[in-house]
Amino acid sequence: MPGGGWHLVRRMEESMRILLVYATVEGQTRKIADHVAERLSGGGNDVTQIDATDVHKAPDASAFDVAIVAAPVHIGTFPAQLRRFVEKNSATLMARPGAFVSVSLTAASADESEIAELDQIVEKFSQETGWWPVSIHNAAGALKYTEYDFFRRWMLKRIARKEGGPTDTNRDHEFTDWVALDKFVDEFVAQAPHVAGKI
Repeated sequence: MPGGGWHLVRRMEESMRILLVYATVEGQTRKIADHVAERLSGGGNDVTQIDATDVHKAPDASAFDVAIVAAPVHIGTFPAQLRRFVEKNSATLMARPGAFVSVSLTAASADESEIAELDQIVEKFSQETGWWPVSIHNAAGALKYTEYDFFRRWMLKRIARKEGGPTDTNRDHEFTDWVALDKFVDEFVAQAPHVAGKI
């Protein structure tokens, strides 16, 4: 391992400088990003949180030790702003270990074929943007019936009924497994120093 990589590992074992980039459509991914930022900051790490909708350029790679990107699957892909951000900054992001949190209702499915489809969507995202994370987590999102317009509420209620999901449109239904998300983030942060000099 080059000398610079060794110093990076030593620093990362003490405290991490974490770049957290996200985009959201209905707000659940923002909630997830806020949760991750709070957890990591509470662990003594320095977190820079960026909304890809508002910011277009990532900090220089020397300003962070790892990157975490979170985005929702929407109509079979990820938000355009997030895709543009990652593509534009792919070289910078690839300079450090990265983790990707893909957010969707599909992640709550017990159907293995649907989960495999999620994996394909993430792989296509990497092929299009040039960013290949070392760790990927599929986080379940939420059904926010109270925030949808009539047509979207009707459509998602039909899908939920077909999948055996909740159809009470008078309230929202959250499926995010916060324990699993925390475990993923903790393991990524713990393992990152061991891959920092190898990417």
